[in-house]
Amino acid sequence: MKKETDILDSCDPRQCISMKMLKCNRIISQIFREHLKEFGITNSQLTVLFIASKREYLNQAMLSEMLYLEKSTISRNMKRLFDKEFISREEFPQLKITEKGKEFLRLVIPKWNSAMEEAKAKLKEEGLQSLDSLLYQLEN
Repeated sequence: MKKETDILDSCDPRQCISMKMLKCNRIISQIFREHLKEFGITNSQLTVLFIASKREYLNQAMLSEMLYLEKSTISRNMKRLFDKEFISREEFPQLKITEKGKEFLRLVIPKWNSAMEEAKAKLKEEGLQSLDSLLYQLEN
């Protein structure tokens, strides 16, 4: 029984890397949710639209790999984007943004830019550089 106590005593959840990353994600996500709430779209769905607007060829497997999201999460997001007619299924499995999706992005981008400015102000230059460095380290 003593060993279990020693293990518990040696554990400091305040140092948990996963918890710190999740907390950072929640803080930044809240900024974007607040700015984008009138549009009824999640950060993940918006990210998919942004990617689709920049890529000629895209499928769900590519999205899953690019965004480090489970296929089931991608499928859920895609269903909502299909239902809103922001993404086309015409050439499935290839995904294409529709004109309606592009117009939606044109409406969203000014608010997204506001969210970006607020997040940048919170992170400051040092935080932005650290974020880029951290992402590079984790991806390579």
